[in-house]
Amino acid sequence: MIRIIDEEAKIEYQKDAANYIGSAEKVFILESTDEISPLVKELYSNNTPFTISAARTGLTGGGVPISGVLISTERLDKIIDIDLKNKTALLEPGVRLQTFHDELKQHNLMYPSNPTETWSTIGGNVANNASGAKTFKYGATRNFVNYLEIVLPDGDEIHIRRGECFANGSEAEIKTINGNTIKFLIPSIRIPKSTKNAAGYFLRPNMDLIDLFIGSEGTLGIIKKVGLDLLFQSEEVLSAIVFFDDYNNLLNFAEYLRNDNPRQLKPRLIEYFDHNSLKLLSEHHSDLPTEALGAIWVEFETNSIMLENDTLSLYELTLEHTDLVDMTWVAMNDRERDKITKFRHDLPLAVNELLTKYGQQKIYTDTAVPANAFRLYYNEMYSHLNSMGLEYVVFGHLGDCHLHANLFVKSEDDRINAEEFYNYMMKLAIELDGTISAEHGIGKIKKPYMKYMFTEVEIRGMQEVKKAFDPKNLLALDTLFFNR
Repeated sequence: MIRIIDEEAKIEYQKDAANYIGSAEKVFILESTDEISPLVKELYSNNTPFTISAARTGLTGGGVPISGVLISTERLDKIIDIDLKNKTALLEPGVRLQTFHDELKQHNLMYPSNPTETWSTIGGNVANNASGAKTFKYGATRNFVNYLEIVLPDGDEIHIRRGECFANGSEAEIKTINGNTIKFLIPSIRIPKSTKNAAGYFLRPNMDLIDLFIGSEGTLGIIKKVGLDLLFQSEEVLSAIVFFDDYNNLLNFAEYLRNDNPRQLKPRLIEYFDHNSLKLLSEHHSDLPTEALGAIWVEFETNSIMLENDTLSLYELTLEHTDLVDMTWVAMNDRERDKITKFRHDLPLAVNELLTKYGQQKIYTDTAVPANAFRLYYNEMYSHLNSMGLEYVVFGHLGDCHLHANLFVKSEDDRINAEEFYNYMMKLAIELDGTISAEHGIGKIKKPYMKYMFTEVEIRGMQEVKKAFDPKNLLALDTLFFNR
């Protein structure tokens, strides 16, 4: 175990990718999973608060300590096992997502979860129920987690396998490896109709209790090991970026693909870039069409027999929706697809470069709404952005009706307008039966807005669940709830 107490050396461990900055008296970097339990047992007995992090790629401050100790799992990075027969894997929490993807490719396997930040860790992905572009087809991280080993705040452990431990209605209990029983009630909470939601605990009557820990943002325990389900790689993948000269046609194109359609085109992702996004990316990609108002990235899993037919169907659909059809980027091999993937991943990097230049904390929406409300949501978003005179880029997961409006604040007036817009979009999402956080969680930054989505009774119910696992309230202090 590595201990860091030097103030300068601690700096990088006291902030995340959103430039949210906290404070820790000490930093412990674990070098073995066997070190987790003894360390937290000592901290808990001494009433020392502690927070867990790894890659620090989060955007809500959940992995940033406000006091006490930071425990980093970044070196717990072993891929313990890949079971080719059963298509499963067992990993330590610090395994980087890209490392895992690269290893699986050698076995003709895939793990569909693909957050834009490929340097994030598996443990962090599970803690936040991370999602990404392919969530449109495959769902978020939760859908692939089959086993968890969790170290509780007092050093005891829970080993839980999907399908083996369920709540009985609203009553739940989990046994620890030391023979203790944790009992708690499943509160009734609001469940949005949007396809994605990462706000608060996952709580349902009769739920599989493994799901409680997925997306709990490191507030209930420390992930020691993760078991995942895998899939075979697709034989062929058709990937394309389609450019549009009309926003209405762009949305019609997306709606056609989102729904069952006569051409039987079933995308695994539908990603959106607005005009400002393309303008920002043009600084790194000189071959972008200047007349494009927006673009959509789509991918289809296919095979050698259907590839030509699917390509023709996509071309015909594109021809019906844009006059820029000849400018479409089409990729049908790994090298070409990597170029398109890099294009998408370059966008948040370019945004973060500007935020660093302006020295501001990231301000962005993570709201999502049901498909039948998306047009209203979309139009209201742009109406408010433009009327407020804010500088922005909007991109994200159009297939899931989940867009990120990133705001650039250069003055006090900008800050006031940005906060007004931010609040308006969250309240609008709730009115439309959506969520205030579709994939990045609540963390510390968004906890004031939990009241938009949940009643005080619902929030207290979630706090009672946390209390069952962490009665001293020492783990992940100030994450999700106001704990100080």
